[in-house]
Amino acid sequence: MKKTIILLIIFFTCFLLFIFFIKKSDQIRIGFIGGLSGKYSDLGHSVLNGLRLAFEDSDYKIGNTKLRLLVKDDMQNESQAKKIINFFKEEKISLVVGNTTSSMVKVSLEETKNSDIVFISPSASSSTFSGIDDNFLRVQMAQSQKKFEILLEYLIKNNLTDIYAIYDLKNKDYSDSYIKNMQKSLFSSLGKNYLSVSTFDESFEEILKKIKALKKVDALLIVAGSLDSSKLIQYLRINGIKQKIITSAWAQTTEFITEGGKNIEGTIFLSSYDENSKGERYLDFVNKYKKKFNTIPTTFSAQGYETGLIILEVLRKNQNIKEFKNELLKIKKFQGLQGYILFDEFGDVNKEQYLTQVKNGNFVKIE
Repeated sequence: MKKTIILLIIFFTCFLLFIFFIKKSDQIRIGFIGGLSGKYSDLGHSVLNGLRLAFEDSDYKIGNTKLRLLVKDDMQNESQAKKIINFFKEEKISLVVGNTTSSMVKVSLEETKNSDIVFISPSASSSTFSGIDDNFLRVQMAQSQKKFEILLEYLIKNNLTDIYAIYDLKNKDYSDSYIKNMQKSLFSSLGKNYLSVSTFDESFEEILKKIKALKKVDALLIVAGSLDSSKLIQYLRINGIKQKIITSAWAQTTEFITEGGKNIEGTIFLSSYDENSKGERYLDFVNKYKKKFNTIPTTFSAQGYETGLIILEVLRKNQNIKEFKNELLKIKKFQGLQGYILFDEFGDVNKEQYLTQVKNGNFVKIE
C-alpha cells in the first residue's frame, strides 16, 4: 500500500512537471524594464502602453504560441535596475524591451556584458551606444550633430543664436549627448558655443539670476523630463523670462502639457513624429490608443507601439528568441506609423526629424 502511494506521488509530480514544461515551451517570454514610478514615469507608461497595444492587436500570440510580457519598474534607480536584470537572467529571458532612459540602458548593458540578453529600447537616444556591435537595438534615432540641423536652420532663420542651456544630470547619458551634439551643430553652423550652461542641481532661483545677468539671451535650451521642464518653464515665465524655449523630446509627453498650462505655449521640440499626421496607419493607432487609455498618445507611445510591431514581425519569421537580433538585422526595413524604420548593422535607426511647438495645449508641427 505504501509503495502504491509513493508511486502515485512520483507519477503525479512528474505529470505536473511535464505540464509545466509543456506550457512554458508553448510561450515566448519577453521582459520589459522602464521607469514606471517617480518623476520619469510618464515616459515609461507611455512606452509600455504603446507596446501593450501592439501585442493586444495580435492577441498576445504568434500563430499558436502565446506571448507573455514580464513588466518591471527600474524606478530610474541603478541598484533596482541591476536586480531586475539578474531576475531576467535567472528566468532565462533573452529579449527585453527597455530601458526607457539612456542612463538606465547603460546600467543594463554593463550588467549583461557576458549575457545573451538582447535589449530593444523604444526611447533611449544617447550617442554613447551608437555604432557598436552589441546586444542593443533601438527604435529612437540616436543623438548626432546631423540630427540638429533642422533645429539650427530654424534658430538661424529666427535670429535665435545666443543660447543658454540647462540640463538634468539624473539621465546624464541622454542629457550629455543632447547638449554636446547640439553644441557641435551650433559651433559648426555659426562658430558659437552656449552663452552658459546650468544643471538641475542648481536651484531655479540661481538659474534665473544667471539668465538675467547676461546682456543678451535669444533662447533657452532645456534638456530634462516633462515634469522638471514644465516646472522650470513656469517659474521662468512667472519671473519675467520671455525668450524662446527649446525643450528636448524627452519632455514631449502629455504630462508636459497638463503640468505646464499656458506658460509652456510656444515651446519648441525636435521630434521624429508629426503628431498632426493624417496618415491612415497613424490615425488608426491614435484612435485605438485613445479608446484604450482615454488619453492622446505621445511620441513615446508611438515608439512603444512600433517596437511591439517590430518584435511581432521578427517573431513571425523566426520564433527562436536567441536569433532575434540577427533576424531583425536581416529584415532591416520595417513599416512604421509614419514611414519606414530602417536599422543599420549596429541596430541604430534613421528617421526624418520634425520641429513642433505647443499651440493651444497641443503639439503642432511647424511648417
